[in-house]
Amino acid sequence: MIDVSSARLTNVAVHRVGNKTREEGMRLAEKESKVSESMAELLAKTYLAPLSKQKEIYDFFHESDLSLNAVSSIVGKIFSDSSDFVGKTQSLAKHLYATSTHQNVSVGDLVFLFFSGVKVDEAESSGLAVVKIENKDDFLEITESSDSFDIVQRSGISLNKIQKGALIFPDSQGVFVVDNLGQKTKYWMDDFLKVSPRATSKSYAKICGSILKGISSKIEDSQDVADLNEKITEKINSSEITSIAEIKELSSPYIDSEALSEVISGVVSSTGVDIADDYEIQSKDFAKQAKPITSRVRVRAGVGLVISDSKYSVSGVSITDNQDGFQAVVNIKARKEK
Repeated sequence: MIDVSSARLTNVAVHRVGNKTREEGMRLAEKESKVSESMAELLAKTYLAPLSKQKEIYDFFHESDLSLNAVSSIVGKIFSDSSDFVGKTQSLAKHLYATSTHQNVSVGDLVFLFFSGVKVDEAESSGLAVVKIENKDDFLEITESSDSFDIVQRSGISLNKIQKGALIFPDSQGVFVVDNLGQKTKYWMDDFLKVSPRATSKSYAKICGSILKGISSKIEDSQDVADLNEKITEKINSSEITSIAEIKELSSPYIDSEALSEVISGVVSSTGVDIADDYEIQSKDFAKQAKPITSRVRVRAGVGLVISDSKYSVSGVSITDNQDGFQAVVNIKARKEK
């Protein structure tokens, strides 16, 4: 549990970071930003409080050695000694620029807020909030002249929603992340922060969903996909707990061990999580991740069928080629109520 009611803002630095591919460059501050007491309270309310309320905890990772994770290493130095705060945040801004290579990454202001007096599980701690602001909103300002009021259009930062942010604590206390623009590019979490979800039922359920999706994509026969979907659904409905080992076992008749290992290795590489076969996952959590996969049957490459009502499932798919393309006969059955 995180309590920010007694948090105090001690250091602020802002840098501007562009898209490296477009050679937009950076503008790095040489001094810390000065903020008033009221502004410090506003920044804590706008950025620290929402980040502290994120439910999912992440941890830094690196494929070979955690010490090579740039953000983890630099932030660790800030927690050890917050002097030269600007210099250390410049290094973080340079790292962000190096990872800003996706075409959809926009130029933005990178804001660093260092707080003391944050309580994590009732123990006092420091915390570093990192926020990138890529979009600005239009707003109207009313100005008064001697004989009238004028309406002026301005552009500024919205205080209503964090676009990209992270709240980082020392000593493996965790990282809390917001990425509301993640549908465009994954660079904030995957390339800049390089974090993975801490092992929980929900985080492992997401991993299981990724594994199941990978397995389904490797199975060529439509009937086999339908059979696997039904077995996964039966497992979810019949047991409160599911494990990756059980998913592997259910998948083994339809995918060879080499292809299965390839799928799992890919998920491990992308998430940074050391996947344990025996980790127990709540089936209700896995069901949310599995439904988009088990409700879809690939009839043939580029052609799929979605069963939107969970009361029904595909029991058989037969395909006959003809001169115009192919004919598919899909058998639908009603699941037995339990």
